[in-house]
Amino acid sequence: MMIHHPQKNNLALRFLSWFCPPALYEGIEGDLLEQYDQDAHEIGTKAARRRLVLNVLRFFRPGILLRNRFSLQLINSVMIGNYFKVASRNILRRKLYSFINASGLSIGIAFCVLIYLFIQDEKSFDQFHASKERLYMMHGFEYNSKASGPEDQFHKIAPMQMALPQVMKSELPEVEYATHFAGNSGLMKYDDKVFRENVTYVDADFFRMFSFRLINGNAEKLFVTNDEVVLTDAIARKYFGDKDPMGELVMIGERTLKVTGIIESPPANSSLDFQILTPIQGSRGYNQHNLNSWLNMGWSALVQLHPGTDLANLETKLDKLAEKYMGEHLQQWKQERKVPDGIMPYTFRFTNLADIHFDKSLGGRRVSDRKYSWILGGVAVLILLIACINYITLALTTSARRRMEVGVRKVAGAYKRQLVYQFSVESVLLAFISMVIGIGLTVLFLPAFNSFTGKGITLDLMEIPSLAVACLGIALLVGLLAGSYPAFFLSGYRPVDVLKGGFTTRLQAGFTKPLVVLQFAFSAFLIISSVTMYRQMEYVSTKDLGYDQHQLVVIRTNAMRGEDSLKIGERLQHRAMLNPAVVSVSATNFPFAGGDGMIYNIMNNRDGKSVSGYVVDANFIKTMNMKLALGRDFDINNAADGINTIIVNEALVKELKWNDPLQERLKFSHSDTLGSRIIGVVRDFHFNSLLSDVGPAFLSIDTHYGRLDHILVKIAPDNIPETLARLQKDYTMVAPGKPFEYSFLDENVAQQYGKFNRWMSIMGLATVFAILISCLGLFGLAGINAVNRTKEIGIRKVLGADLGAIFVMLNKQFVWLSVIAFLIAAPLSWYAMDQWLSSFHFRIEMGWPLFVTGMVIGLFIALLSVSYHGIKAALINPAETLKYE
Repeated sequence: MMIHHPQKNNLALRFLSWFCPPALYEGIEGDLLEQYDQDAHEIGTKAARRRLVLNVLRFFRPGILLRNRFSLQLINSVMIGNYFKVASRNILRRKLYSFINASGLSIGIAFCVLIYLFIQDEKSFDQFHASKERLYMMHGFEYNSKASGPEDQFHKIAPMQMALPQVMKSELPEVEYATHFAGNSGLMKYDDKVFRENVTYVDADFFRMFSFRLINGNAEKLFVTNDEVVLTDAIARKYFGDKDPMGELVMIGERTLKVTGIIESPPANSSLDFQILTPIQGSRGYNQHNLNSWLNMGWSALVQLHPGTDLANLETKLDKLAEKYMGEHLQQWKQERKVPDGIMPYTFRFTNLADIHFDKSLGGRRVSDRKYSWILGGVAVLILLIACINYITLALTTSARRRMEVGVRKVAGAYKRQLVYQFSVESVLLAFISMVIGIGLTVLFLPAFNSFTGKGITLDLMEIPSLAVACLGIALLVGLLAGSYPAFFLSGYRPVDVLKGGFTTRLQAGFTKPLVVLQFAFSAFLIISSVTMYRQMEYVSTKDLGYDQHQLVVIRTNAMRGEDSLKIGERLQHRAMLNPAVVSVSATNFPFAGGDGMIYNIMNNRDGKSVSGYVVDANFIKTMNMKLALGRDFDINNAADGINTIIVNEALVKELKWNDPLQERLKFSHSDTLGSRIIGVVRDFHFNSLLSDVGPAFLSIDTHYGRLDHILVKIAPDNIPETLARLQKDYTMVAPGKPFEYSFLDENVAQQYGKFNRWMSIMGLATVFAILISCLGLFGLAGINAVNRTKEIGIRKVLGADLGAIFVMLNKQFVWLSVIAFLIAAPLSWYAMDQWLSSFHFRIEMGWPLFVTGMVIGLFIALLSVSYHGIKAALINPAETLKYE
């Protein structure tokens, strides 16, 4: 059989041979071709050809419903498979650029996945409780007479009155359960094991309110008596090993308690952190005086409300509760603080448990800030955009080599949309390869990321589906976002320009320069931010704090309530001074960098100003290497210095506006007519972090202000391990059976800035990733530039240009692009870092040297990235580039 239409020959024979045996050709050939001629005359050749194919399919497969839609699906599936086959071949053929692209995208995806895990962990806090919508933390809402605006007219006070939980439970029908939650530290002893642990005092309702799993014990029968204790599984293993701890007796402080329950340790995403639970009724502060005093606040209070509680109505009842128990005090505060009419100076309010993780005003060990999730999310988006821009520039770098491919495909009948599909499939396939690598990098980097962020994120089977969906979403987004522009750009080549013989290797990809400027601006923003953070933390760690924090060991006496901590301290000081490696020894009631001392109200101006008081010994100022501005130090031989005699700091003198402080006295109550005598003024010292200003404070050697339960030992910088071993031996001699607990003061000071150091590390890590990916982008742009100017380089070399001149010619544009990027990034980074530095009362100034430093770093990295292509292009033999001209 012969088909006499040359244009239809291949098409007809191919489909006829696919769908029927040769014997069946006869009898249908004429009908098919006659119908084809008619269709071609009426509707055009392409449509007629399509109808011919469909007629053959319908005629020779009567047992299968080969309709138009199925045929198109079959063709599309074949084409999609072909897209992936060609895409994989192109990726393997261009190994260098594929590796660079996959590396950049995988790093970006890994960083995004880590940030996704971080944000998910932040959002998961306290979500595991069955009654989470009905759990609330109580707090005071106090009028601020010094408010600068409506936003800070009231501020929260987390510590509550001792009696509040039980009063709410008995007088407010909306309250189902209520509990205290008060933490403290104490020595726990079992057999010969003695350690200092965190002890939390709660009510029996605690086990009914929260979903912490009780491993052993009955929640309904716990805390029937006050001598019970519930241990977490971690503490139980620490003290009892494999032994069953139920019913065993342990000592916490001076109390003997019976283990009646084992509870699972709170997860890392719990705002309530505890190790040991014991009844609030057994705490030292639980007494009738504190139960009756509504001015004494020091315990957290948590409640569970009944379902369907009207919160607005409950707030009205809380106002009445405050009036009932604090009415007289409220009226007094209203007059003293000049509170406007219609506003209560103090009332009770509540915050849902799921929100306290993000509420800094409520304190807590695991408090965070929502803005950091937004910051990290923004940084992740920047990293992803940098990776996408990097892909685009590298794709355009190799587009000159693919012009011939595009031209041949179009001549063979490929449509532009098919070429767009082809290049898009390559992008998505490369993104999926990058996703697999990125997941591997996520697993690899997760431990380091946890240490940077202070998190305990783990990947378990329950999280894999959500993580897989997130990774697939990121991969598709990156593939489509990064591959769209190169796909349309490459598919736009005209075959006549490529194949007519006048093809030039010069590539006009002007869109890449703004992209690289934007990409490098992102990187410059991160560079400047990281440099600023580093400089601030360096400033914090080197600033003069008003005392010498180095080689200063802080040792706890661990004295019980019935013991004389002063005697333990004196004996330890005496033995320590026999060690030639010990320079000086002192004692205090509060270690510095541990917060304020005891807070006292002073009545010199009858306005109740507060001041921090520290109990020290006579060697304190010398040991801490503090400086006196006026007066003298304490004299151990002067008995009068131990009674109503204090040394104040400069901040207190300034606060009270004293002209001659040595002639003044400090009064602590309205009835204190004599007051404490001031013998000296010490230079301001930072007993808190540099986040706040130095507050008024005083030092006293009168032990009625507090116990000297911390020993400060100044040691020589040599042979520190041997000195510590000797101190431990001395401590064991004077305090047998107690754990030797020590720390270095400079480490304690550094811990105050742990959160800021972690964020500096995260920003540093993000900056490294951004710079790495940006360098790959600059590498791609340098490749474009080298391709564009290959002939020009050859001509210049023939005319005598040396290597240096060509290198400068090729790379000077990158210097300008980097300068433009830094000009864009500078104001943005200045604003962002100014907001970050606002957390510090003592901060660096963001002057021009800071931005110049960031710019120099960025320029150096940029030149390093583009040097390869510049040197390679300059070394090419001009005969190779000009032999066809």
